[in-house]
Amino acid sequence: MRVSGTEDLLDWLAGLDEKQLATVLQHRPDTLLPPWPRRLDVLAARLLSSSSLSDAIGPLPTPYVQVLHAVQLCFALGHDPAPIKEVARWLGTNPATVESIVDGLRDRALAWREDEGVVLPEVLHAEGYGQYGLGRSMADMLQNLGNPDLRRLSGTLGLPQTGTKRELLENLVAFYRDGDRIRELVATAPAKARATLAEIAANGPDAEDLSIDGLTPVSAMTWAFERALLFSTYVGTGYMALEVSLALRGPDYHLPFAPDKPELPTSPGDAEHTDTLASAATLRLLDRATATLDAAAAEPLPLLKDGNVGARLIKKLAKDTGASVPEIELALDLLLETRLLVAEETGPAPSGRGRKAPPRPLGLVPNDEFARPEQAELAFLLLTAWWSPAPAAYEHDATDVAAGYRQLAVRLLAELEPGTAIADQAAFVRLAEWRAPMLDEEELDENLQAVFAEGELLGVFASGALSTVGRALDHVQTDEEQLRRAVEALVSRARTTALFGTDLTAIVPGSPGTRLTALLDRVADREAQGTATSWRFTPATVRRAFDQGATAETLLDELGSIAQGELPQPLIYLVNDVARRHGEVRVTEVASVVIGQDPATLAEIAAHRKLAKLGLRAVAPTVLTSTMDAASTLAALREAGYAPTHHEADGSVILPATAQQPRPAPAAVASTPARTVTPPPAEDPVSHASRLLAAPRSAPPLARGRLAKAFSDHRGGRLTPEQQRVCWQLEAGQPVPVRYREENGETSSLLIHAPELDGDVLDAWCVHEHEYRRLALDRLEPGMS
Repeated sequence: MRVSGTEDLLDWLAGLDEKQLATVLQHRPDTLLPPWPRRLDVLAARLLSSSSLSDAIGPLPTPYVQVLHAVQLCFALGHDPAPIKEVARWLGTNPATVESIVDGLRDRALAWREDEGVVLPEVLHAEGYGQYGLGRSMADMLQNLGNPDLRRLSGTLGLPQTGTKRELLENLVAFYRDGDRIRELVATAPAKARATLAEIAANGPDAEDLSIDGLTPVSAMTWAFERALLFSTYVGTGYMALEVSLALRGPDYHLPFAPDKPELPTSPGDAEHTDTLASAATLRLLDRATATLDAAAAEPLPLLKDGNVGARLIKKLAKDTGASVPEIELALDLLLETRLLVAEETGPAPSGRGRKAPPRPLGLVPNDEFARPEQAELAFLLLTAWWSPAPAAYEHDATDVAAGYRQLAVRLLAELEPGTAIADQAAFVRLAEWRAPMLDEEELDENLQAVFAEGELLGVFASGALSTVGRALDHVQTDEEQLRRAVEALVSRARTTALFGTDLTAIVPGSPGTRLTALLDRVADREAQGTATSWRFTPATVRRAFDQGATAETLLDELGSIAQGELPQPLIYLVNDVARRHGEVRVTEVASVVIGQDPATLAEIAAHRKLAKLGLRAVAPTVLTSTMDAASTLAALREAGYAPTHHEADGSVILPATAQQPRPAPAAVASTPARTVTPPPAEDPVSHASRLLAAPRSAPPLARGRLAKAFSDHRGGRLTPEQQRVCWQLEAGQPVPVRYREENGETSSLLIHAPELDGDVLDAWCVHEHEYRRLALDRLEPGMS
């Protein structure tokens, strides 16, 4: 084979200029994930990794995949490289068409031209043509036969029976690759066997039922097996080799080739109207997400024992917030993806028998690591989480299938004029099949329906058209600001004022903003939501606002700031009346109560200086309240020389409990993998191409144990077990923490990855600094201890 692996791809990469290499990097952005590839050899290895190839081939349109299959067929037939004209012949097209598609594959480092032929990386020398009912090549099938079988077959076919195995194989393979000779041979077969062979060739390569007139498979097709037109399998079925199938399909057979994009019926629309509908949907989902965060902040949202969100919780949130179930499901998914909501152990540990206490229940709570984002930032986070869920750090093979369907739908609609909507869903599915043939056709329609349902809720789509935000999503990796500007424009459509009526209602035509919604939800009950949202004020709702710390003056000022005109008198009267009555009865929380029979004793206890820490307060001559719990109050009274007893609320005496062995602490909850709140900055392919071409093309790999030896040489030949473990982890490709003494004498804590030794210097990727640094070994301390 001409292409032997990484070395040949490396040679090809080294021959590219800066612009050509930048084009490859632009089409294969996963290869620039941190840590960046230092040299072309690292880039070549990443380009040939199964995950990167999957990401590159998955989005290829149908003609690109079909050209790949035709090139693979030529390789299977012994052409290396695959001649352009031969590839074109198998596809029934002209060489110019093939050349243009091969150039597109070259831009993705999936194929390139060489000596009037097409070269593939060895890992792509697969049998993709097998989906057309074609089997393995005759060269592969005959390779498993011994010399006696090869001579016997050669004699049956009238070929020379002498020579080495290689010579026998060459003669046989040449025979089977001559379609005319195979057709002449089959023409001499028994009629029924000839018909069976033709059927297998059309539908093969496997033949499960070979019986003819009730005969056993072997006796029925002995003639075909003796001439290797079929091979028997260990389960008693037959298998037809590639060359036999092609010969029997006839000299005019071509592989499927569909270079033309299917037509998509559309309906003209107004881009402004599309964005208006999208804005309303996005603002509505933001309201649902904010309400969900508020609910989780007030009380953790309970999870099921398996850690999943239950249907009952979703229905309750939908009912409490006036949302639909799909809205809450999407809001929860995206809030968890952005880590604005996290799962934590909540509440007291449940009682359990035995030594090990059961784990505490899990609940969803707002992540206190992040401040609550503003409306535009929240929309940006939700949209980017939906578009491309972030993989865990260094998880190069992470692929989100759902995100692939979303990106496919958005990119297809982005090709239409703004505001243009699809008029035929079935035609759109056919177009999607042509654009992404590697996706499962049976699941494509269902997944695209789910994409449009979620996208409509997010404001990415509106009535079958793509919004401005949706168009910006497609460029978020290269132009984040474009999406931010689109989101700002979308959010700015939110209403910031309300119409207050004398019937104690407030109405907001259109979509209310987050601040407006939060204020009205605090002081009134939402009644209806649709093209307009209404709230109703009642004594109970106004009292709710006062319970949260509002005053009549501040509440009326806040309501006045969002009113279109003056506040109606009935609302002002209601607020002032509730304010006048609010607090006329007060409830004080106490931790414990001290009860005695002698008022003088209670007065002495209340005035005792040593008991001041209890915060004692007389509420009756023989009753004191304490700000500390019963156990602490009892201990303090006894220390002061009194002899109190401990009682239940019903007056019964509580006897001291037997000392219990402490239970082991519950197992810690595994933390959710960290997700960057905003996407990482897009890498510049041109600057990386320039850097890679200027660097040495390859370097020897870091041998096992070499790093530990280098560190020990700088430490008198000794390493602690922890230092040795850190060296092993680095050599195994794991990020590890280290301490480094900078030139100014200060010590830095670094998280390093992907090390290489260069004399007395360790060149390593610093995760938090997002760059490579050269670290002197004598100033580097493995580990953090």
